Amino acid sequence: MSKHHERAPRVDALARWMRTWIGDDGQIRGFHNHSVWGTNPATFIDFTSGHQAFSAPATAAFAEALARRRDDRALAMWRRMMLFQARTVQDDGQFRHIGFQVGESATSGLIHNMAGCIGLLEGLRHAGHLLGLGEADEVLGAVRANLEACRAYGGGRPTEDGTVNQEYARVWAKLRYTELSGDDRYADELEDDLDALVRLSRAPGVPDADCAGAYRQPADRAEGGILEPAEYYGLMIVPLVLGSRRFGRPDLLDEAVRLGLHVARSAWTDELGCTRFHRYWYVREGAVLKSTSPMLIAGMGLSLYGIDEILAETGHPELARFVDDCLATYARYQTPAGYFASATGWHNEADVAPSTAWHAHDLLFLVRRTDTPETFWESVFAEPERQSVLLSDRAYWVEDGAHWCILSPLTAGDLSIYGRKDRDDFARSFFAWTDKEPLPAELEFDEAPVFFVADEGIYRVDGSTRETDVSVLGAVPYRGHVHEARPALDHNLEHVVCITSSRPPLLEATRTKVGRQRCQLRSGAVPAAPHSSASSRSSR
Repeated sequence: MSKHHERAPRVDALARWMRTWIGDDGQIRGFHNHSVWGTNPATFIDFTSGHQAFSAPATAAFAEALARRRDDRALAMWRRMMLFQARTVQDDGQFRHIGFQVGESATSGLIHNMAGCIGLLEGLRHAGHLLGLGEADEVLGAVRANLEACRAYGGGRPTEDGTVNQEYARVWAKLRYTELSGDDRYADELEDDLDALVRLSRAPGVPDADCAGAYRQPADRAEGGILEPAEYYGLMIVPLVLGSRRFGRPDLLDEAVRLGLHVARSAWTDELGCTRFHRYWYVREGAVLKSTSPMLIAGMGLSLYGIDEILAETGHPELARFVDDCLATYARYQTPAGYFASATGWHNEADVAPSTAWHAHDLLFLVRRTDTPETFWESVFAEPERQSVLLSDRAYWVEDGAHWCILSPLTAGDLSIYGRKDRDDFARSFFAWTDKEPLPAELEFDEAPVFFVADEGIYRVDGSTRETDVSVLGAVPYRGHVHEARPALDHNLEHVVCITSSRPPLLEATRTKVGRQRCQLRSGAVPAAPHSSASSRSSR
């Protein structure tokens, strides 16, 4: 969605977008779209948009940037983030807000606890010296208490019944906790845990002899099943690399390389020429089947972070090229507001609704991988001036200030979801002739644009003059506003971005039926009319 072929995304823009979701207490709110499984809280009749522990890696990302470039505003924000995550605990000792796409109805689960621990520990590693008196010890105490509470899962050790990426994530947390705290309570478990996980999960030879995947459930080694999806491999690679360093075990690094090559050699190239993560493999009795789509774009970060850990230990040109190619993918699918397209292939809200959690994982990797310029924090704390739209022919995302919504084009679906970045719950509107409660007044979003999908493309049909950036995802071309003659809705080429991911591009610049000049396209983009720098209302 970038207008040019950049080789890396704008990390400051991503960090600014993430900052707009951070509450006064340090919570990271968001619409919790799981674009690998295609679900979100609304699909589970849960309307949670508050903090989720799965977003905690953003805490570590901001810590690394802060350690490079001190800023009082950033320090205050990061400290609130750390303490909110550390102090937001259930009565049983697990973190609160661990349901992610299921919402608040889920109060158990190993991975979201461990994501919280990893965010805290990596944050301490980078910037713990900047916390107040006793606060670093408090954070370590919170991690220790969480690890102890999570002995409820397998007694705290890998088992046949565990989920592999989650068990590896626990070892990552135990390794970092041991390193940072000086507390050896887990020290005797670490090497055995890593050896057990390799033994329990290894799927050698996928997709070739240099690679190894990992079964998602160890029991599937006997009967067959899916391997871990590509975005979870960083949770496995990082503890293997850390273990290799700690125990002087090159075989653990070799295993990490095999896992990294599994991700890199399973990747595919989409119609834009962008490198994309595969979905997962299914392996059973000689049948080795790969699924590539639908699959996320936002959310590659933890696996790329893990591969970057490999590259810190050993030169590997193939993995280095893969990382560079994925940086270019981020750049191509980044909106002017800073967030990425969530996925392709779902053809619903899972493609367009940005999740703060997946973007948190991306921010963790991207801050690590790129420089932090002097202007970074000024950009992060600048207020967005324009409304942002990510548009497809079946669903679109809009955000403006605190408001956000997920809508369907007219007659193309029934999405009508509204929220605010400063609220822990969202809602949906219903037809007036139903017996449902009306949309709360504070969620009304009258400037949200309205689109119509015609046979020849997508048109805007509202009358708002709000300045807006429209990014277009998918093969159906965007034709601009139907009221092309209205001066207030004059189109500005600068503010439309066109991408496609499902059919070959058309490269000629032509004129639309309504007589407006269409976008002069770069290679790989679908032709589209410039859109209005205006937006619209959200009445349904």
